[in-house]
Amino acid sequence: RMREAEELVDVTLDFGGRHVKYHKVILAGKCDYFRHMFLTNMAEKASEEVAIEGIGANTGVLLIEYLYSGQIELSTHNAQDLLEASNMLLLGTLKKNVEDFLCRHTDATNCISLLNLSRMYDLEALLEGAQKYLHDHVKEVANTEEMHLLQEGDLVEILTANSPEEDKFRFLQKWVKSDERRTGDFVTLIQHVELSKCRKEFLNNTVMVERLMFNEQCMELLRQAMQTDPSQTQALAPPSEKQHYSGCASPDGFIISGGLRNNIAQRDCFSYDVQTNRWKTLPPMSTARVEHSSMCHENQLYVIGGWDGNNILYSVEVLDMNSLQWSYIPRLPFRVCKAGVVFFSNNLFVLGGMNDAGDWVTDVNEYDSLLRGWQRRSPMLHISKRASVVSFGDHIYIIGGHNRSCMQFNPIDDFWISLKRPYFKHYKGASLIWNDKILIYGGRDEDSIEEYSPLTNQWETLA
Repeated sequence: RMREAEELVDVTLDFGGRHVKYHKVILAGKCDYFRHMFLTNMAEKASEEVAIEGIGANTGVLLIEYLYSGQIELSTHNAQDLLEASNMLLLGTLKKNVEDFLCRHTDATNCISLLNLSRMYDLEALLEGAQKYLHDHVKEVANTEEMHLLQEGDLVEILTANSPEEDKFRFLQKWVKSDERRTGDFVTLIQHVELSKCRKEFLNNTVMVERLMFNEQCMELLRQAMQTDPSQTQALAPPSEKQHYSGCASPDGFIISGGLRNNIAQRDCFSYDVQTNRWKTLPPMSTARVEHSSMCHENQLYVIGGWDGNNILYSVEVLDMNSLQWSYIPRLPFRVCKAGVVFFSNNLFVLGGMNDAGDWVTDVNEYDSLLRGWQRRSPMLHISKRASVVSFGDHIYIIGGHNRSCMQFNPIDDFWISLKRPYFKHYKGASLIWNDKILIYGGRDEDSIEEYSPLTNQWETLA
């Protein structure tokens, strides 16, 4: 009552601009902080007004009321502020009461903050309680806005605890993505997750498509995980039931991408190393593709057009085989699938194919890698369904296919000529350059090998 009536008050405390008058003797008798302030030779001893830095107005008033009455009403809104203030003012009993209150009110939305607070103010009971809650509710905590506050040491404890590995992976995902500065830590931290204990579906649908995994170290971990379980060995190589995928040669062997499995368009990619006789899982494409075209050039994998299960595509994705990162180049001028592709003078040529109306076309488009743009070139002399395309010397050749094509294109003069046709169709056949000649082999319902000489314009059947 004397304080409320401002009787015999002898000091004014300033809490963040709010001024309230009190009795020094009561403050000093109840609080060692004020006792030291008013009974020693500190500057505040003789001062009639004292500014209390670091304590807000509402919190300050609650604290002084507590000193006068011995009672205080704690809530989730004021507890953390009162904890900081009670620590500053050396109010041990109040600090313990606040700690007990926070232990009873720990949940998914605050356990990380409380974990950090417990260390800051040396609160053993709160530390133990917050840690236990965090470990028992990993899934719930991962979806809160506090993830960016979690310290790396606490994260490692979660990743090494006896919890489901799939939950750990998702938690690690959320933690890294909560702060872009953590991206570089993923490769090290993923070592704590036992991917081999994850389900095949989880590895394929969650782990494999995570962009943080798109590097050599993480892909090797994924490969090892899938190899550990015999039931998952098939995931190392293209599933045998995959259809309508695209394949192309690579410096180490060959790469296949996309395709149809169980009538669903796929995004996955696999590379085969001839020297080691091993398959590797590559980062999946951004878009599922069927009947698309692909080609490796200067350690870059290009995937062009195709069908995503709903629409014919005109997008072109590029996988850097060093960084294992996907990117896009400008899209094609038109939607196309089943096109022929080849590089000539570091420029990508896309020839023919089927458009979004279901018609085979003779269009030819060139992507200029320096100007980063497409330009239309002279169309082919006739439609060529699923022929092979090869660059040889100063020309591009289209060979085989449904129409037994053999055409030569001069990219410099933008001019086509027709050549002698092969003896067999070689529909979907493959071609290569060998001893200054073009070999074409196989194809649907074909096992023959033919050799073409550009010098003599003659074909020879080899097998």
